Amino acid sequence: MKNNIKLTLLFFLLVGPLSVQAQSKSKDLATVKFDTSIDCEACVNTIMKNIPFEKGVKDVKCDLTTKEVTIEYQASKTKPELLKRALEKLGYTAKVAKPKG
Repeated sequence: MKNNIKLTLLFFLLVGPLSVQAQSKSKDLATVKFDTSIDCEACVNTIMKNIPFEKGVKDVKCDLTTKEVTIEYQASKTKPELLKRALEKLGYTAKVAKPKG
């Protein structure tokens, strides 16, 4: 019985800090939208194969009809200027999109 209590206590002591760390990272997320020069599925595939590997990038979405690329990233690891440069390195124009509304 004592061993079960000790094991349970040890489990919570080890797992507790990990869950707190995961929550603090999610608060660091930011999103930026770029108006780009993408015009076909090959462009979308190129972006989807390369941009997720940029430092701090968590999610990438491409909308071919509006030519927008939306990137969710960790603000502590990268910034929109670096993401813009990464898109330009792939051969596309990229301009931070103004909010619609």
